[in-house]
Amino acid sequence: MYSQIKKLGSETLIYGFATVFGRFLNFLLTPMYSNLLVGPEYEFVIYIYTLLAFVNVLYSFGMESSFFRFYTKDNLQQAKKVFTISFYTINVLSLLFTFIFLFSSDFIAESIAPDLISAPELIRLAVFIPLLDALILVPMGYLRMTNQAKKFAAIRFLMIFLTVILNFALLMGFNLQAKGVLLAQLITSFLAVLYILPIIFRHFLKEFDPKLLSRMLKFGLPTLPASLAAIILQVADRPILAELTDSYKEIVTYQVNYRLGIPMMIFVTVFEYAWKPFYLTNYTQPDARNLFARIFTYFTLIAALIFVLITMFIQHIVMIPGIGGKYFINPEYWSGLHIIPIILIAYYFNGVFTNMSAGILIEKKTAYLPLAVGTAAVVNIALNFILIPIMGYTGAAWATLAAYLVSALIIYYVSYQVYPVNYEWSRILKIIVAAGIIFVSDKFASEHFVGIMSFMIKIILLTAFIMILKFMNFFGKEEIELIRKFIKRR
Repeated sequence: MYSQIKKLGSETLIYGFATVFGRFLNFLLTPMYSNLLVGPEYEFVIYIYTLLAFVNVLYSFGMESSFFRFYTKDNLQQAKKVFTISFYTINVLSLLFTFIFLFSSDFIAESIAPDLISAPELIRLAVFIPLLDALILVPMGYLRMTNQAKKFAAIRFLMIFLTVILNFALLMGFNLQAKGVLLAQLITSFLAVLYILPIIFRHFLKEFDPKLLSRMLKFGLPTLPASLAAIILQVADRPILAELTDSYKEIVTYQVNYRLGIPMMIFVTVFEYAWKPFYLTNYTQPDARNLFARIFTYFTLIAALIFVLITMFIQHIVMIPGIGGKYFINPEYWSGLHIIPIILIAYYFNGVFTNMSAGILIEKKTAYLPLAVGTAAVVNIALNFILIPIMGYTGAAWATLAAYLVSALIIYYVSYQVYPVNYEWSRILKIIVAAGIIFVSDKFASEHFVGIMSFMIKIILLTAFIMILKFMNFFGKEEIELIRKFIKRR
């Protein structure tokens, strides 16, 4: 079991190393946008990337999930057929929709940004971003399924690195505002397509298998409404917040602080990169279900550590000197720091959903996915309309958390019916209790101590987190021995 967990962990670390550094670079865009983009331009960037998230899901047409489920490394010809069908279907649809959106750019611009003169031109640039992303979707999936984690991670890192560099050049050097943001993404995506072309040429076949297409569509299409609902779950709060509040500052404050929860999002994302190929490869093993249960326990433990670290030190992070002697995050938006713990927990439950949806894909019961994600999306929208008038953007954060919790509970119930896994709930509860104790203790200490004393207490509390778990007998003898060997080797 531990050798398999080690393999998953090593691939997660590879994805994570590149993604963390890449996301850290991307994270620099938050203070840059908050300081350099004028209000309407920043609002347009937020809004257009929200729409592009929906478009990316629409273009995938559920075929990315089908690619993962039907791809097999043991049969090269079959693998090429799956690659060809997935790639062809996705890109024919994306090309068709790109032309539709391109010719509708004036109408779209008038609908979403009537007061922004440059909106039609910006829309015409934006429509090519998801088209280019669609071209690399299946080749990048191929790298994951063939355990080429290093190459996948390197490409992702370089894309983010180049995007950030181009943003700095086009915004700070040429002051292109929203146009510079879109051009940076377009250039990066185009170069990624050029780099990935050899993979496409090696695996694309001239022949087309209609029967295989039918089977893949039957599996993949139910994931499309689920994926769209997942995007609604992620982004519905922004337009609702904009509709229910007249304050541009509230919208941007929420967006900036929401993005400060990015460490947990990164962890969930890189875990998913490694997790999906892992369980689709190992589910036939005799001890697969016990293995999946143990992985979920360790996933929760790492998530708890991230939660504790971020909630302890976020006030120090935002005060780091940034561009032109300004703070890392504009002090104008510090009033929203209190939503970060809520967002971190919400992302954790998103990770719970990722863990427990494995059984649905293993048993090819994808018709259940829209139930879980769709219900959560409805809950999210309803709670946003209820809570935002009462609590402002804080209500939007709580609505997000509640929705992700609902999706996790539903997927757990459904997955247990088709592929039961006996998760280690008692150990998971110990992790949650330990993290809760540290969180409350840190809040109390922050109110009574400042400066170096406050920092030292935080370090002590971090050590106390592990000690509390040990006191509650969280660690088994085998785990303690592995930890000792690990420390000894280091």
